[in-house]
Amino acid sequence: MVSAMKLIEMLKIIDNRAKYMGIKLTMIKNLLEKYKDNKELLKEVLKLTEGTKLHELILEAYPPLEELKKELMEETYKMQIQSTTSPHAPTQIEEQIYGFVGTPTLIGFIKEYLRKYYFGSQLKKIFYDLGKHYANAVNIRNYDELKNFMEKEFGPTTIEMSEPLVITVKNNKEALNYKSPEPVCYITSGFLAGCLENIANKKFIIEVDESKCIAKGDPYCVFIVKKSRII
Repeated sequence: MVSAMKLIEMLKIIDNRAKYMGIKLTMIKNLLEKYKDNKELLKEVLKLTEGTKLHELILEAYPPLEELKKELMEETYKMQIQSTTSPHAPTQIEEQIYGFVGTPTLIGFIKEYLRKYYFGSQLKKIFYDLGKHYANAVNIRNYDELKNFMEKEFGPTTIEMSEPLVITVKNNKEALNYKSPEPVCYITSGFLAGCLENIANKKFIIEVDESKCIAKGDPYCVFIVKKSRII
């Protein structure tokens, strides 16, 4: 009987050796189809590949796995809820499941839920892009407008006109009550990047990197214009 790890190794070989995406997807589909009646095996494969490129690839190649993924999510959630009923469990479910200190903000709760159960490591890019699209909708055209909008929607903001440009936000709403080992203000970063591109009249492609974040214990959130290049 094939193990989950063995099946994953076979999937990796297909991913590495198949040159064309159509052929790759077909080969992956045919392999997974052989084990369609072994739900526990396929669930284990999903769990072990969570957050990887291979995980997304096998879901694309074999859509029936989407239903198994939903079952996994439900099982995981039930186990987490049950664990909170023990005498030694935290009093707040959010602290155990979602990594918050106290009551989570709505945006923080949504982001963490999507990260754990749907997008994994892809969440940062998704919300960064969302922030850039939001910037285009707001259509800020100068630094004064940017500072005023940031202070209204995110938190008290300081813009240091240096090289590189540094933007500091205190008590950023996107990270309030969040607890994380790394920065979590993906929307803010993308929003700043989009606004700065608009201010530069789209003459530059700009990337913004968050170097400090209150979610990981820093006193404020710091955003640095990491890279810019002429289009």
